[in-house]
Amino acid sequence: MKTIVIEKPGSFKIEELPYPSPGEGEVTLDVRACCVCGTDIHLLDGEFKGAGYPLIPGHEFSGVVREVGAKVTHVKSGDRVAVEPFIACGYCFFCKAGKTNHCLNGMVIGHTKSTVMKLDGGFSEQVVVPVRNLIPLADQVSFEAGSFIANLGTVVYAIRRAGLQPGMNVLIFGTGANGLIIAELSKKTGASTVVITGRTKSRLEVASRMGIDATVLADDHQEETLHRIAPRGFDAIFETTGVVPIVERAFKFVTPGGKIVLYGIVPPDQNARVNPFDICRKDLQVIGSFSSVNACIIAQELLASGVIKVEHLISHRFSLPDWGKAVATARDPSQCMRAVVLMS
Repeated sequence: MKTIVIEKPGSFKIEELPYPSPGEGEVTLDVRACCVCGTDIHLLDGEFKGAGYPLIPGHEFSGVVREVGAKVTHVKSGDRVAVEPFIACGYCFFCKAGKTNHCLNGMVIGHTKSTVMKLDGGFSEQVVVPVRNLIPLADQVSFEAGSFIANLGTVVYAIRRAGLQPGMNVLIFGTGANGLIIAELSKKTGASTVVITGRTKSRLEVASRMGIDATVLADDHQEETLHRIAPRGFDAIFETTGVVPIVERAFKFVTPGGKIVLYGIVPPDQNARVNPFDICRKDLQVIGSFSSVNACIIAQELLASGVIKVEHLISHRFSLPDWGKAVATARDPSQCMRAVVLMS
């Protein structure tokens, strides 16, 4: 089988590897689609501490069950599935408390190096996956859309963390695919006004076509425009960029008693300057949202019911041999919304 192997930071190759047979409690998938995520780029660039090289990247993918291992009873060959990439141990304190995203022994498919199980990612013609990480994919959901399920699950979780209620005014910083989906799902949740702001005009145009109430270019007039739209501030703000100056700016626009959800991941060696007095005086809630908990099933249901559509967010499609081009394209947000690698 053909697969992408990142040998070391900055170096990858297309390699022919033996077919991976499933072990107990595992299945082998024929991968059909795998999204190029920022995580894959960070892994290629060597920006994730603890990543073990060489590795096969790709954690947002879908496919068809090819073979099942021992003691697998509820999945069969030919089943269409997506994959939940985070593997929780199930027995630590946080897993038992239902906080699996904080598992003390958690591992990520296509990211973590493990000596106890296969964790190869989806940029491969076949891959072995624990059966408990499979999400059934409805027939009406394309494999391309299915490759969004892991990502959509994190959005569902963020919306849940924010406790959005009908009638709220919502502001999203960042016009990446995640920001756009948060905007759309906020609207579906019943928010009265949903505003998204970012630097890329083409992505703001996509937001307008999606029916988002207002789009604001992040230029010298951004602050004035946002204050004009919501003079008393926004009830909920989602920061999706993970860029420190934007995180700091978000606090200017939240209404007293409002919520700021930190969805974008700021690098651990960077710190944002936030005034604790302002948080106290304005009675704010600052909410972190990391990964997801039992949200991928909901994500699949949203796609299957047509409540959320994601195909229009795919701007580029590549074959596996063109993985290098896919990554290079995904690096340019002015040109690429979302790149997906499709297997024949």
